[in-house]
Amino acid sequence: MTSLKDLAKNLRGESLVAIICHIRPDGDALGSAVALKNALSEIGVTAHAFCDDTVPEKFDFIIRSEDILNTPLKENYSALIAVDCADVSRLGEYANDFLSHKNTFNIDHHLSNNSYAKYNYVIENPSNALNIFDIIKELGAPISVKTANLLQMGIMTDTGNFTHQDVGSRAHIVTAELIEKGANLNEIYFNTFKRQTKARAKVFGIVMGKLRYFHNDRLCIATVFEKDMADAGMHPSETEGFVDFIMGIDGVEVGACVMEMGKDKYKISLRSKGVNVNAVASSFGGGGHFLASGCQINSEYEDVIDKLSFAVSRELID
Repeated sequence: MTSLKDLAKNLRGESLVAIICHIRPDGDALGSAVALKNALSEIGVTAHAFCDDTVPEKFDFIIRSEDILNTPLKENYSALIAVDCADVSRLGEYANDFLSHKNTFNIDHHLSNNSYAKYNYVIENPSNALNIFDIIKELGAPISVKTANLLQMGIMTDTGNFTHQDVGSRAHIVTAELIEKGANLNEIYFNTFKRQTKARAKVFGIVMGKLRYFHNDRLCIATVFEKDMADAGMHPSETEGFVDFIMGIDGVEVGACVMEMGKDKYKISLRSKGVNVNAVASSFGGGGHFLASGCQINSEYEDVIDKLSFAVSRELID
């Protein structure tokens, strides 16, 4: 793996870079990408950030249209940088550009990352924004108020507002420094965890009213069907947080949110209080972290539930 010092040295030597985050972007992916873009620009490296998906509306309090582009890579970029992306396929339409480029960087924090770039900086952290913070420091770039807010959004998003089990003191120490730089925790918390549309509130009620329990209530599955989203006018990105809610139910050790993405196509988000859900996700070609992972299963709905329930049962410890 590339060291932090060598990574920063190589980045300083670039002239024009494209930073790409994963499809269905969350606050950590967006915060990491735009914060790195801002930092590189501060040291004279021209940088553009891209995502092959729409930025969820809830991030419009900090992400502007010019911050994240959704256009083909037309420039002659000296390097391509993937951030918060465990697998190159999650770059969407930009995956082929990445794989065909000779100078690529992979900056990530997922346990399942397979080091797919020329330069790989993959450090397990509760949030990839913590890795970006270290890189910015090593680059010697100043941290503006906006960059502080972007990094803080990433940290708060992927730590569940500091509630996940893998959150140690460092996330709080970095947060203290970002607050000094101008990060507004109240605004970030409201927009990323509390703010919601009426459509989301409606679908949330439907989903939570139909929870399914397995293995003596140790596994709880919430299902979001396309019809319910369409009827309410809710975007699929608004399901973020559903799986975290069910983890508060007494007795539940593993939570899964199963979201219908098309005919016989389901996106699975997994959370755990101690079970290795990365192993569960990996069995279906996905991955992530020990306590938080995701995957996709293509099959009929009840078959998906059966497969998921069986995979989780293999990881449950009596």
